[in-house]
Amino acid sequence: MAGKDLNQKLNELISSLQDQGILDDYFDELKGLQDEQSPQFVTNTITIYLGGADDTIAELTKNLSEPAVNYPRVTYLADKLKGSSMSIGGARMADVCAELCEASEANKREACLALFGGVNREYSILQESLNKIAQLEQAIHDNEE
Repeated sequence: MAGKDLNQKLNELISSLQDQGILDDYFDELKGLQDEQSPQFVTNTITIYLGGADDTIAELTKNLSEPAVNYPRVTYLADKLKGSSMSIGGARMADVCAELCEASEANKREACLALFGGVNREYSILQESLNKIAQLEQAIHDNEE
């Protein structure tokens, strides 16, 4: 596929994800930081985000599985995940993490578990979306070399 076609496909994908609320304008700002000096910036940022999010979600899973939930730790982890999701433009992911923070601050176990299910669903959607973006970014980069 020609570079122009790949760029158009990437722009259409990002636009669609923004229309669905999966991504917000922060992703455009992130993309704007990529230039000739750092052509892999978006792909590298996605990789770092996904690795950190995987680790945080694994730790949340562990904490929420304990008989006595450590609510301050859950709040911290949910807030951490919210912040990293916001920085990459993951709007819906950040929103559900904020809700999980609120439920954890209120020590509501059932609400935390239900919202954590939402975190997992939104993360799966965001992860798949960001992987598609990274693949297109890589194809564009490879095509330019």
